[in-house]
Amino acid sequence: MKKSQKSKYFFRILFCFFLIFVALLIAYESGYYESKMSKRAVLTEEAIKQFEDDVKNGEVVDVKDYLKSESIDYSNGVTKFGNKVTNGISEVMTNGLSGLFNALKGLFW
Repeated sequence: MKKSQKSKYFFRILFCFFLIFVALLIAYESGYYESKMSKRAVLTEEAIKQFEDDVKNGEVVDVKDYLKSESIDYSNGVTKFGNKVTNGISEVMTNGLSGLFNALKGLFW
């Protein structure tokens, strides 16, 4: 008997999930997450010490100088185009449907 096409896709997806699970398990067991969090804590402690030193010295203190932003912008031309298309479709659907409902309301009420 041949396997159905649906069962092939199911087992392929199941195998992909298994690989992802194994990769995350290895990352967790190797201490990757803990080392990343401890590094962040050390940076925070250094920022607190620097802040306290600046306050003692009477310097002008701004919180933005001590907080490091880790957000990285990974957008490129494709994502920007996708966002524009999504926003355009959303606007058309919102304004178009509200206009349609207003027209129907004018006809029947």
